[in-house]
Amino acid sequence: MKPIKVLSRRERQVVDLLLQGRSNKQIALSLGVSERTVEFHLRNVYVKLEVSSRVEVILKLGKATGGIFANLVESTVDIGDENVDNGSQPVGQQRWAQSLRNTISLIKQEIAMTARITFEDFGNYLRSHPVLFSLLLFLTVSLTTRYIVFDLGLYFWLSYVWLGLLLGTGSIYFGISWKKVTTGNFRFHPLVIIAVIALLPLIAAGFDQIYINTVLRYTEPISTTIGNISTQAMWRVAPWGEPYLYTERHAFGPDALWLLANTVMLILFLLSLAAGKRFNNNDLKTA
Repeated sequence: MKPIKVLSRRERQVVDLLLQGRSNKQIALSLGVSERTVEFHLRNVYVKLEVSSRVEVILKLGKATGGIFANLVESTVDIGDENVDNGSQPVGQQRWAQSLRNTISLIKQEIAMTARITFEDFGNYLRSHPVLFSLLLFLTVSLTTRYIVFDLGLYFWLSYVWLGLLLGTGSIYFGISWKKVTTGNFRFHPLVIIAVIALLPLIAAGFDQIYINTVLRYTEPISTTIGNISTQAMWRVAPWGEPYLYTERHAFGPDALWLLANTVMLILFLLSLAAGKRFNNNDLKTA
């Protein structure tokens, strides 16, 4: 794959101007963006092209591309002298309004770009610190699980089984993939992974809600007692004839079930981590 194919349209525009010898300020003026935005695009270009400086970009693309970027970059439109029909609106007022709109637009772009840069920087920091990333991932999953079990509530025993399988499978997979994460061979965005993994307990909660709002309507009441948690759910009929869902949830003593879930996740992670190292060592000996 040619290097230019991995770049976005805007990144190609930035690189095209860079190859022409323009500075960040000149590139920003040409594209109508801020220098901060240009710097952000350049950092993405460095990562995609696997270089670390402007000089390396020029050395890598300057001779190879020739004039190819000129055909890929959209031409900009220079506004010359035009006769504008303003109707009854004064020219000064129209220019002031246009200037205000441009300022507001620029502020919006800066806010969006700042948020995106912050998001990317934090993700890169976590990617280079896998231990911190793992702790943040574990904490997110742990707190989400506690919220699902103790605050939102699960009422069907199979929902607890489903939750345990999801958490266990995720712990094992992460332990097996740990070496790839630490060596950088596993390309991922840490914040996206954390958000996706945090959805695992919510999947169990969704399964539970679907069951009690569909199947439970036509079956006997269900009651579940796991650890220090006791739940009950049933459909009743109000005096005026309308059915409604009645639920009870009680938790006794400390959060033993939550602590047990955290312990099991940690043990499965460590076991799968040890197993992954053993398999890798065996592969090296065989080779």
